[in-house]
Amino acid sequence: MKAKILIIDDSKTIRFQVRKILESEEENQFEILEAEDGVTALENVVRLEKDSLPDLILLDRNMPRMNGDEFIRIFKNDPTWKHIPVLFLTTHGEIEELVRGLTELQAEDYLGKPFNPSELMARVKSLLRVRFAEKETLSLNSQLSDSLEKQKQQYEELKQTRIELAETAAVASMTRVFEKFVPREFLDRIAKTGIENISLGHAESDIITILFSDIRSFTDLSETMTPDELMKFLNSYLKFMSEPIRINHGFVDKFIGDAIMALFDHPEKEDSDEARDAVRSGLEMQRALVRYNEYREKHDYQEIKIGIGVHSGPVVIGTVGSENRMDSTVLGDAVNLASRLEALTKNYRCPMLVSEDTKNLLADQEEFHWRMLDQVMVKGKHDPVKIFEVLDPNSDPAFESKMKVAEMFENSREFYIQQDWNPAIEGFQECLNLLPEDAALEMHLDRARSFASSNPPENWDGVHQYFEK
Repeated sequence: MKAKILIIDDSKTIRFQVRKILESEEENQFEILEAEDGVTALENVVRLEKDSLPDLILLDRNMPRMNGDEFIRIFKNDPTWKHIPVLFLTTHGEIEELVRGLTELQAEDYLGKPFNPSELMARVKSLLRVRFAEKETLSLNSQLSDSLEKQKQQYEELKQTRIELAETAAVASMTRVFEKFVPREFLDRIAKTGIENISLGHAESDIITILFSDIRSFTDLSETMTPDELMKFLNSYLKFMSEPIRINHGFVDKFIGDAIMALFDHPEKEDSDEARDAVRSGLEMQRALVRYNEYREKHDYQEIKIGIGVHSGPVVIGTVGSENRMDSTVLGDAVNLASRLEALTKNYRCPMLVSEDTKNLLADQEEFHWRMLDQVMVKGKHDPVKIFEVLDPNSDPAFESKMKVAEMFENSREFYIQQDWNPAIEGFQECLNLLPEDAALEMHLDRARSFASSNPPENWDGVHQYFEK
């Protein structure tokens, strides 16, 4: 006779994985039922005859409509169902949650996600042995009371063992929680022997690529929201923007209000790969923003725009602060320049700016569509930086026009650098006719006209200086 197992989880992927693990058992001794939430599971169980009830329930904790805690309270309160063992499959890792799940909520066992298939199978078989022993015991007459008492004792010993195992796994669980605040990639550098051994002042140097982004006019937008609305909006937005970073092998170092600071740092990969991943991430963030704004439009929310700056260079990665309060951080001129480039997207009215250093790192520059915008000197920098817009045909409605004027613009800039103002002005104007209201073209045209009437300083080299952050 096959054991009946009911899997309750709102994730279709998890249910499929668990089913696959159970069906892989050589003896294939399980009949598997599924439900996507607690309400559906209760509705299904109510319809079953006593002999058809499941022998074991694998229960997720976080689900819509009715979560695992609510389900088990109802389930264990029924005299017919309360003997059916429940194994929690959940991401909750704190000791208090484990103990509460095993005692207060009367769950028989607990297994944290992600789980090992062999461990899951071992836990399932163990609980089924207890279940079948209990079913057999309950069917016996009063002469078997001594055997029943022994079985209950074994059951309590098993529960106690699970609690002790949960306490042993506390460090691993704490590490998983800690990674929500300090990226795992940082921990691999600053806590190689465990988070309990993090030391103040640990530092490593490397060349990495940094991506900064933030929301345009965020202050004005936030003033129209209540605190609760603001937090919901930020969490929704940051979730959308974090995914392109993750899938392109980057990681978020910090959320600074609406701003995101992401790092592309893989000691085992080439610097060129990190630069490519960062540029790809920026483009996919723009595409994600299109989808996010479509969602906001459906709910009558205001459209948002973002700026993204990408730069590559040497940094120091380490810990700063005091023994009582420290933080992981990345320091260096490269970090500041990436932030400055993000700020300059407002001046050039474009979604993303990439430095020449990042562009030159790429092994295959032709993978992307480039448009040189300017050569600038930003506050805090002593060397000029060429800045480029990376054009995305999927999210930029002006893509074709920008590509048409890209070469014309660079030719006009050659006249501009040589202080040959008339052909420079004519070229910039021709570009602007093809691409009206383009900030880079307007700036160059205004500068050329100004210099034509009043020559630039003697040491002028075509670099435009920004004195503000």
